[in-house]
Amino acid sequence: MKAETFDSTWKILEVSSANEYENGIIIRRISPNISHDIFLGYEKPANRRMFLIRIKKQNYTEFRQLPQFRGFEVFPVNFHDDKPESLIVGFILNDPSFIDIFSTLCEDIYLTAEKETNQKKMIRGVIGRLQMWSQFLDVFGPQGLSPEYQRGLYGELKFLHTLLIPKIGIEKAIYAWKGPLKGNQDFQIAGIGVEVKTSIAKQLQKIVIANEQQLDDAGLHALYLYHLSLREVADSGETLPGLIDDIRDEINLNNGPITEFELQLFKSGYLDKHRIRYESHGYSDRNERIFLVKDGFPRIIEKDLKNGVGDVHYSINLSSCLPFEVNKAEFTQNLKSDTYD
Repeated sequence: MKAETFDSTWKILEVSSANEYENGIIIRRISPNISHDIFLGYEKPANRRMFLIRIKKQNYTEFRQLPQFRGFEVFPVNFHDDKPESLIVGFILNDPSFIDIFSTLCEDIYLTAEKETNQKKMIRGVIGRLQMWSQFLDVFGPQGLSPEYQRGLYGELKFLHTLLIPKIGIEKAIYAWKGPLKGNQDFQIAGIGVEVKTSIAKQLQKIVIANEQQLDDAGLHALYLYHLSLREVADSGETLPGLIDDIRDEINLNNGPITEFELQLFKSGYLDKHRIRYESHGYSDRNERIFLVKDGFPRIIEKDLKNGVGDVHYSINLSSCLPFEVNKAEFTQNLKSDTYD
C-alpha cells in the first residue's frame, strides 16, 4: 500500500467526518491481508491524521522508550469497544507542515509491519524504523535536501555509478559507500579511502573539509580526493532523481543489493517524495579531478593538532592540490579486482 493511497483514504475520512462527527475518531481498516490490525484514522475536532496499529497491551513497553518526534507523536489510543488485553498505538500528525512526509513515514511503517507475522518482531521492526525516521527528521526536516546536500549526494552517486561500479562491481561498490554512515571518507574500498567533493563555483574553487580525520590517511593503503566541478542548469542536465533511477535500474538488472542502496539513500536524506523539487534543475559535468592525498598535501590531520584541539573545519584551494593530481586510469588501476578475493 502506497502513501498516495493513504492520502486518498485520509481525505475520504476527512470529508466523511465533516458533517457527521463533532468529536472523536473515525477509522478505516487497511490491512485485510496481513497478520496485524492496522487502521487509518481522522481525529475531530483537532483535524489530525492518524495511523493506528492494534497490539497486545503487554507488548507496548518498547514504545514508551521512544524519543519525541518532529511533526508527529506516538501514544496509546483507547477505544471503548476494544478488548481488555488489546491496545492501539497511534502515530498522530501534529504539525501540518509535515503532512507529505507523514504519509511516506506511515507507508514505511506499514511495509515494515507487513513483512513480519510475529507481533513482537513486528514491533521491534517498527521501533527500528521510527528511530531512523527520528534521526532523519532531526537532520533534514520535512522539506528534503538543501541545494548543497543535493550536490554532495549527486557527486557521491556519480562517482559510484561511473567509476566504482564498472571497476569492482555493483555489490562491492554499494557496500563500499560509507558517506551516509558518516564515515571518515565517503568510500572505503579494501584499504583505500576516497573522499568526494562537489562544487559549482565558477572561478577559484575551494574544498571544504569537515574535520581533521577526513583527509587523514592513517591506517589506509591510500587515500584519494575526488573532486567534481558541476554546472547547475534549470530544467536541463542530469538530475539527482535521474541518476538514482539509473543506478536502481542497474542494480535490479544485475540482482544487486537494492535494499542496501535504498537504505543508504534514506540515510543520505533522499526520499522519492521530494523528487519534483529535485527535478527542477540538473547538472552538467564541467571537470573531474582525482588527487592522491599523501605527505605534503594541504591538509590538517589529527597528529598535527595540539592537545585539546579538535573538530577542525577548514577549506583548501583546489589549485594547491594540483601537484598531487593523478589521472583516472592510474586511480582505477589501483582499485585492483584481485584485492577483493
